[in-house]
Amino acid sequence: MEKITYGRQTISQEDKDIVVKALYSSAITQGEYVPAFEKALKEYTGAKYAVAVSSGTAALHIAYAALGLKENDEIITCANTFAATGNAALYIKAKVKFADIKPDDFLIDEYKINPLVTKNTKIIVPIHYAGLTCNMEEISKTAENYNIKIVEDACHALGSCYKNSKTGSCKYSNAAVFSFHPVKHITTAEGGAILTNDEEVYKTSILLRSHGMEKVNFKNVPDSPTYHEMQLLGYNYRMTDIQAALGISQLKRADDFIKRRLDIADIYYDAFKDNNKITMQKKYSDRLNSHHLFPVLFETNELRDKVYYYLKENNIFTQIHYMPVNKHPYYEILGYDYKETPLAYDFYRRELSLPVYPLLTNEEVYFVIDKISTALKVL
Repeated sequence: MEKITYGRQTISQEDKDIVVKALYSSAITQGEYVPAFEKALKEYTGAKYAVAVSSGTAALHIAYAALGLKENDEIITCANTFAATGNAALYIKAKVKFADIKPDDFLIDEYKINPLVTKNTKIIVPIHYAGLTCNMEEISKTAENYNIKIVEDACHALGSCYKNSKTGSCKYSNAAVFSFHPVKHITTAEGGAILTNDEEVYKTSILLRSHGMEKVNFKNVPDSPTYHEMQLLGYNYRMTDIQAALGISQLKRADDFIKRRLDIADIYYDAFKDNNKITMQKKYSDRLNSHHLFPVLFETNELRDKVYYYLKENNIFTQIHYMPVNKHPYYEILGYDYKETPLAYDFYRRELSLPVYPLLTNEEVYFVIDKISTALKVL
């Protein structure tokens, strides 16, 4: 059996053709493909505005800044996420507070947000971990009660749904961000996007994406034929047209990619439903999990590690998502303590992300299942 990884991009001939076409266009950055990709993202999600950027991290950074996050302000998120969710707030010299997760769906515990709210809390950042949306109705109630903004970290959740609302529509939030890293649902190699229904957030995001430069709506009187002015301290977070071209092609097949992920997930759920040594992510009747990941929990940390190495010996390369952000050395230096989120730490100690991506064959899925089942018998 060839090497099986936990995730992998799916590149077609159509993808290659449009990338080559973009390379031959007159502008390979700030050209026609980025706006076209943004238009496609709006149509796919139902949001009014989309801003394509260079990464999911850049999307988080811009979204926080566009919503007015400043030094000494606070965000609330959960520890079970990639470090970028917190890092993007630290870039602004804001502070991060971590709520713990729920043991059944592995998402932020919406009822542990309230105790963390202070007068400095400006943004709640729910993580749609593995592709499953958080309880956005309850989280939005908390935000409304305290006049707090919401940024959905939807980097795992393109194509997912909550109560018939597609993730990225921003029905329950001020903004949502996506990542287009190669292991995500669609890829632009590296890339991300901010979705919003707020025109001011959109306009500010556009400025922040490209050095804070404005070329049309000036504050000062233009004094040259090519006049442009810097109105904000922005960044170089632009997506190239080459990347956007790939995104346009990939997005056309997003639903097919997700359907295949759902089919693989169904096989895993059926295979392990009666196995008392494995816990899988809870299912909800009113949410569509688009399964960026398929996380499972083993009984103990020791068993998880033994299964990990056994699978690796059989050319199956799983992954662990995630070490709690508050356990990273950098965050420990800042005074964070992973013991404050014990469920997230326990999850990290027992979790394994199984292979799930469109090119994975049923034969390979059943091979993974067989090796896990064998490991649980012999280890």
